[in-house]
Amino acid sequence: MQENTYTGGVSKPDKIPWWTLGLASAVVLGDEILKRVALARLPEEGTVELNGFIDFAIHKNYGIAFDIPFKIPIIILVSIFIGVALLRVIHQTYRTNQNIAICASLIIVGALGNLFDRLYFGFVVDYIILFRRSAINISDIIILLGVFGLLWASRRSKKHDHTIDKHT
Repeated sequence: MQENTYTGGVSKPDKIPWWTLGLASAVVLGDEILKRVALARLPEEGTVELNGFIDFAIHKNYGIAFDIPFKIPIIILVSIFIGVALLRVIHQTYRTNQNIAICASLIIVGALGNLFDRLYFGFVVDYIILFRRSAINISDIIILLGVFGLLWASRRSKKHDHTIDKHT
């Protein structure tokens, strides 16, 4: 029997706890409540200025990211396609790399919040204005956290695999 001569051990990548998915879901539900409050309380025109870094206003986003115009049926079909692809990623990785599975789940959870808006209102309600230019909502932030987390987890996974390959 061959003896393992590598004494460094195999380090596991940092894990993102599964409860983050529940927290993200609660945050997206809170976002839906905030969207309704924003629609009811914020002026239809104009901005509630705080400091120029973060302000509040109603922005009805009829398009996709960055207000790129698309018809809602196309957006819904593309959302479903991406959602199915992410579900496959989750199914393939939840036992081997939970970080990837959780981050893909975050993207789905955030996207569901915005998809609900599209189906219910016909647009996504953005109410946070960053730098007086970019309109977003909390579901967008959850999506971005998922995307950046997915990139981080993929990179960590490749680095981890490379370390194992070097020492086998």
